Amino acid sequence: MHFTQMGNYATEEMRVISRGEGCYLFDTEGKRYLDGLSGLFVVQAGHGRTELAEAAREQSEKLAYFPIWGYAHEPAIELAAQLASLSPGDLNRVFFTASGSEAVETAWKIARQYFAAIGEPGRYKVISRDVAYHGTTMGALSITGLPSLRQPFEPLVPGARHVPNTNAYRPWIEGLSPERFAEESALAIERAILSEGPTSVAAVFLEPLQNAGGCFVPPPGYFTLVREICDKYGVLLVSDEVICAYGRLGHMFGSARYGYVPDIITS
Repeated sequence: MHFTQMGNYATEEMRVISRGEGCYLFDTEGKRYLDGLSGLFVVQAGHGRTELAEAAREQSEKLAYFPIWGYAHEPAIELAAQLASLSPGDLNRVFFTASGSEAVETAWKIARQYFAAIGEPGRYKVISRDVAYHGTTMGALSITGLPSLRQPFEPLVPGARHVPNTNAYRPWIEGLSPERFAEESALAIERAILSEGPTSVAAVFLEPLQNAGGCFVPPPGYFTLVREICDKYGVLLVSDEVICAYGRLGHMFGSARYGYVPDIITS
């Protein structure tokens, strides 16, 4: 299921991680590991931070959990205000979810709901890139461009189309300058929009730096062209920053590093 073959637990000895300290993990036998994935891209502040544990303890004593369906509470208000103040452009609304996959699902739903609200209910399709990982729930898995993850669960949610990525090490077109490679890769998105029909496409989902496949740095000018293409056809640009946001690329949001303002950010 996803990345874990449950049968392995019955036939193989599994290492048990017992604690973390800074950027290191320790198993029950005392062996130390470098946590190169930072948990799963969520522990960039390091393990064992006592001040974070203390803040969590204080909040749990005050209010452990309460849904914000028709209500509000101070932590949600404060966090939403801070995120809105740090977001690029005019992005000033925050919708909380429980995981990256759920964030991507929600972004797709928001895009579809937006177009239905403005009288374009036929816009439901999304475009993303080959080998890109966007989650493992059914909608997010449709957007994910990894056939080996998708195939066991097909048919998935319809409406997802995949285009070539910006892998400069094994480019889908050989012999181009970085600028021309950026142009052709962006034009692949435009061709997909035209092929599907512009009035049927709701959103383009892209990571600022595509993680799956080898951390593909976008070629210069790529996102400027993508932003122009999305504006040309009235398509929303979704920046999936579940991995890239919160300083991981040196900026609060990865889109700032590459000079574009998306319509929706997932983080």
